[in-house]
Order: sequence, then structure tokens, then C-alpha cells
Amino acid sequence: MKRMTKITLAVSMALAASSVLAGCGKEGSGNEAAGQKNLSGDSSVPAKIVDTTPVTLKFAVHLPINDEFKRLYIEPVQKKYPHITLELISASSFAAYDKMIAAGELPDLYLSFNGNMPGLKERGINEDMTALFERNKIDLNRFQSNFLDDIKYAATEKGELYGLPIETGFHALFYNKEIFDKFGVAYPKDGMLMEDALETARKMTRLQDGVQYRGWDMGSVVRMAQPLGMEYIDRKTQKAIMTSDGWKRAFEMGKQIYEIPGNAPSSSADKNGTKGFMTDRSIAMLNQTNIFSQLKEAEKTGLQWDVVQHPFYKEKPNTYGNSTVYMVGVVPTSKYKEQALQVMEVITSDEVQMNVSKAGRISPLKNEAVQKAFGQGDESLKTKNVAGILKSKPVKYPIYLFREIAEPLTEKKFNGFLSGKEDVNTTLRELDEEINKAIAIEKK
Repeated sequence: MKRMTKITLAVSMALAASSVLAGCGKEGSGNEAAGQKNLSGDSSVPAKIVDTTPVTLKFAVHLPINDEFKRLYIEPVQKKYPHITLELISASSFAAYDKMIAAGELPDLYLSFNGNMPGLKERGINEDMTALFERNKIDLNRFQSNFLDDIKYAATEKGELYGLPIETGFHALFYNKEIFDKFGVAYPKDGMLMEDALETARKMTRLQDGVQYRGWDMGSVVRMAQPLGMEYIDRKTQKAIMTSDGWKRAFEMGKQIYEIPGNAPSSSADKNGTKGFMTDRSIAMLNQTNIFSQLKEAEKTGLQWDVVQHPFYKEKPNTYGNSTVYMVGVVPTSKYKEQALQVMEVITSDEVQMNVSKAGRISPLKNEAVQKAFGQGDESLKTKNVAGILKSKPVKYPIYLFREIAEPLTEKKFNGFLSGKEDVNTTLRELDEEINKAIAIEKK
């Protein structure tokens, strides 16, 4: 990976300043001596004094900062800790962090996802919070262990925990009920194998009344490979591993789907098929992640949709792809780590997470009542089969070295595989060579 000399220098200077402040009593023993709040709620620990001095925390956020986000996460913080003001900064790319670093204006805490941990670590934005959680008696047993593991595994082999999960993504199969009714075909159901969905796609792909209906848009070959937990690069050798049986399986399944006459992939302008499904309404089934907000808007103009469990490979029953784990963490240079932990305490609380689940976002908590409430707070979701989504679990989050190189090359090679005459073994062998060549150039 490229070295970030200027950014590293800026972060180092900020960290040094933070160390000086720590020595002046802003952190560590000074706060402990003053007796800060016990965030765990453990009654066996004496009550501690909360510093209510007004403070503004800069909060870098990857998720869309819309009304729902503010209602779910920001308003509860304001209600419980009125002395804390959160200055929200949209940060959905590394470029946004690079800009903050260059300006010397690092945030106090951030909300990102597990796949971004290596890039944020390179920029000095995250730190291992394990010791901080232990000192403040944060109960990690409240969280489903696989989501904590995904945070650790995606970032490092050392098991560092850079923050707490607040919600997770999912994969599901959405379908257009109107098209199925039109063709007299039974709706998709929970528990389908990939091959079952393929047969349904064959029945639903047809030209009728001048409209080319497509049975199934899988989004991308990468998405088809995710339920198998496929990686691009071996961590130890840093060489491509695309000739594996799993990638072969995904390429071949993808080709079977798109070789159905009339079911060619969406255009580059509609890469993931969402326009064809929601606007043109010519796609019968669509593999996607959480698109509830878009679907609710499309429903207002007549889209009749429902959802079922994501189809799975027989080798990996009841398994969908990567679960994007959205998480919140403290930036090492922050002078307000106590207040940042208070924010984290609120947005991972049972009360807030219950509302998160009701809104149709998967909570990472073990709490069964929270899990059962999934989608039940939204009137438009109450009639949908959202419970089917939870019948599958995500794969262990893969290690994605050089993803920005390997993923585009994989998609390009798959498109060539669809239109060319090369067999899958030759295609994947060539893909290995192309990725390794690109990595070698990047390293130089």
C-alpha cells in the first residue's frame, strides 16, 4: 500500500500533543482520581461523578445523516447528556478523513464499518479500545460475539477491538409480486438454494407486451461469492487466490444466471439492478442489502414487493454474504474520551437498540426481545416477510487485502467470461496473474 507521508506526520504531531495533554491530567489517573461515571450500570461499583461541563464532540459519520439517523442515535444522546453537543461530519470515504487530517481537525469519535478499519488504522483514526472498555466496565457480553469478531478480524491478527457495533447490514432476496402474479408463478420462499432461485429466474425471464422481464439480477459476481466467504489475496503471501473452488463456483453460478436468454446483466448505469427493480419494474428478483428506505419510496408509486431469506449454497446452508458491521469508536487524539464513551454507552443501550431493530436495522445485541422486534416499528414493514432475513447468518468477514485493486479486476474479468469462450479455469488463472501484476506495481 502507498505510504502516506504527510498524513502520517500530521497524525504523529496530533498524537504527541495528545500525550502532553494526558500528562496534564486530561486523561488517565486524573479522571480516575476525580471519580468518573461508571458506564456499565453495575450497582456493585460506587456511583461516580459525571463531568457536566458543556462540550462539543466532532463526530465523523459514514452512514447517511438523515432524519432517521438523528432520531435513532443523536436525539437519545442529547436527551441523556444535554451537556454534550455532537457536531456531525459526513465521512463516507477515506478522502473525507484525509481532508480532516490535512486541516488538523481530527474528530473525537467516528462511525464507520469494519471493512474500513485497516484504512483508518493507517490514518491514525482508530485505536484498540479493549483496555478503555475494561477500565470503564463496558459489558462486551451484551453483543453477539460474531460481530465483535468481525471488527477484530477485519482489522488485524492481534485481536484489537477498535469500537462497539451499533447496527449491521444484511443480504436478502427482494421480489416484485406484481410480475410473479402476472406470469402465474409462485412467489420465492425462505430456504431456497441458489439452484432453486436459478430455476425460478428461468421461469420469470421472458419478453411480454414489448417488455423484456428479467428473472434475477444478482448484483455482481462478488456478491455471489460472498456467501462462500471468498477472499482475493492470501494474507501471508500477498498473492492472488482466485483459482480456488469457491471462486470457480461463483463464476459458474453467475454465468448460469446471466446466460438465461433475456437475463443479461444490468447496464453500467444501473450496476446493481436497483433502477430496473424499483423504477422500470422489469426485474422479478434482486439480490441486495438493506434498501428498505428506497423500497418504501418506490411503494408509494405502486411497487408491490416483498422479501425472503437470501438463497444459499448447499455447502454453506443458511448463510448470506458479508455483514457490514457499523461501529463507533474513539479517535486517539480526542481530549474528551470520557464523553465519547458516554455517547457510545447511549447508542448501544437496550433502549436505543430496540428502536434500531424496530426500524428494520439489525441490532448486534444478544437481547432476544430486541432481535424479535426487527422491522416491527415500521408500518410499511409489518406486512413484509422481514423475519425471513434473519433465518440466515453472515459469513465470517473476509480479510480484504488490496480490495481496491482486486475487486474491479474481478468484475471486469467476469464480464469477459460471460461474453468470451474461455473456460472458468483459464479465466481465473489469468485473473490471478492480472491481480498479482497490479499489486506489484502498487507496492513499487
